[in-house]
Amino acid sequence: MDRKLIFLDIDGTILAHGEEVHPAVLEGLRRARNKGHMVFISTGRSHGSVPPEILDMETDGLICSAGSDIWIHGQRAWSAALDTALVEKACEVLDRLDAICLLEGSENIYMSERGGDFLREKDKPGDNSELARWKFYFRTAGNLLPIKEWRQTHIPIPKVTFLVWGKERMEQLIEELKQDFYIAFFETTTEGVYNGELISLTENKGTAIRRTAELLHENADNTIAFGDSMNDYQMIRDAACGVAMGNADEKLKAIADRVCETVWEDGVICELKRMHII
Repeated sequence: MDRKLIFLDIDGTILAHGEEVHPAVLEGLRRARNKGHMVFISTGRSHGSVPPEILDMETDGLICSAGSDIWIHGQRAWSAALDTALVEKACEVLDRLDAICLLEGSENIYMSERGGDFLREKDKPGDNSELARWKFYFRTAGNLLPIKEWRQTHIPIPKVTFLVWGKERMEQLIEELKQDFYIAFFETTTEGVYNGELISLTENKGTAIRRTAELLHENADNTIAFGDSMNDYQMIRDAACGVAMGNADEKLKAIADRVCETVWEDGVICELKRMHII
């Protein structure tokens, strides 16, 4: 069998909220690497926000910031950032919509003033998995800075995260920013909160898969990607084989080549076994 390049989202794919990566997943990925295949983590999180237990996993590389930051064998191999004017435009629109704005640098996250109190709240029953993850992160993280500090320095920003209240404001956000960003979002029904990400139109998880293959002089036809949310859309679409988790967004399942079991059922490992990779 040709060497496969396997790309794995973190949250909702190999890691369920409130849990650790299951031993069966770690063992299955180890077996895949022992057979000569390569394993990469591909996450929307910035490098400075990746949990230590993920960084400590035995992998061949790490794609961060939704495809804008590529690490291979512990070394940064590629990085890109949003145009500063686009980041400023996003800040202006989000400020006007009374939204929370999070500018995700490679090491620090710059937060609008409203964000702290809301994001440090305890999880609520209606929170989607991504919002629950953010709340947990904000209660424990040490790399949060006020957004005014970014405006003083203009540190490169690969991705913008937001929370906005109400369908009308979400629709307005889309209308004003759809020409500048790929917009992936989730809805929290209990409070009418929409949380999501503004991702580069030119640097995403899909382009990162192809670029990683090129950097390694590997065939992109041997790429496999696993994901569960709409920030995985381009990765699932552009991989030679895109696999949506059983718990994935229905729109993601619709464009995937395969659908496997859920994250709680170790769907990644089940599918790799069906593919005879492990």
